[in-house]
Amino acid sequence: MPDNSKKNKIEVIGNNYPFFRYVDGIRDGLNLNYNPVSGVEAFKAVLENKPFEVNEFSLANYSMMKDRGVDWMTAIPIFLNRDFRHGSLYVSKDSEIIHPSNLVGKTVGAKEFSQTAGVWWRGTMIDQYDLHWSDINWVTGKNQRFTPPEEASVEIIEGDLEQLVVEGSIDAFLAPVTKDEQKPYEERKLRPIFPDTESEERKYFKKTGIYPLNHTIVIHNNTLLEHPSLPLTLFNAFCHSKEKFYKEEGKRNPWGEDTNNDYMSFGLSDKNLEIVNILLGYLFEQKLITKIPKHLKFIMNVINYHLINIFLISTFMIKILIGFLIEN
Repeated sequence: MPDNSKKNKIEVIGNNYPFFRYVDGIRDGLNLNYNPVSGVEAFKAVLENKPFEVNEFSLANYSMMKDRGVDWMTAIPIFLNRDFRHGSLYVSKDSEIIHPSNLVGKTVGAKEFSQTAGVWWRGTMIDQYDLHWSDINWVTGKNQRFTPPEEASVEIIEGDLEQLVVEGSIDAFLAPVTKDEQKPYEERKLRPIFPDTESEERKYFKKTGIYPLNHTIVIHNNTLLEHPSLPLTLFNAFCHSKEKFYKEEGKRNPWGEDTNNDYMSFGLSDKNLEIVNILLGYLFEQKLITKIPKHLKFIMNVINYHLINIFLISTFMIKILIGFLIEN
């Protein structure tokens, strides 16, 4: 028999998450090759519409690109990254800012206003602390993937935003991670806004049950046309890898404690659908998308982990397969 492994090789690019170490291999005649890179590198090909097959990508940026008419990629409900964002706002160690209410009228820097972490942070601040993003003076760098909304009155400035907080030129810096965190604790110049971030996360989770989704998997539509069974193959491969990791390492909750629950669930359970809808609502409220997709619930219920093996994927189902294939 001819060896089709090279012809059917699919490069999957994403971050080096330990629970995806077993994605590689031949499944359904497709040779999946998981190539771990940094998040920035994974996103670059998608953002610049460069050749790619399967990539990890920002869920917020995906939704924004779809809203702007991008039609050459499709997302599937493999959610690679989740995190609370209560600890994503940093102030100087000696700052008097210890609560979101202290941020009214202050200046906050964000490397990219449209970053998923920032979208979740701003939405959470409204819902949990009654702080609206328009109550803050925003500054950002000149390299923006998407133009910030006029309502945010974002000022484009030069300089390292993180360093500007250290120097006292701005009040806070919004980012998933900082360079300062890489230093020994006693040498750090910044701290998260909350004195006890974990306590705030736990209160939020207890109240809402929401563990925010940040990244998903997108497939270039050229690859999808060539391999119409690929969404199911990928979904099963990622589920298999995650379950194998759990058997070896055990399951942990967001704070590293042993649990029997899967906090990194894939597919479109009611809870995952609720979380995606919340993110889309935040994007709309923050003027980053112009509308919320009407058919989202129908689209997203096509795939469910418990039903996935009994679906026969046709070209039509691929079109409605997740995605926020956002028809009006």
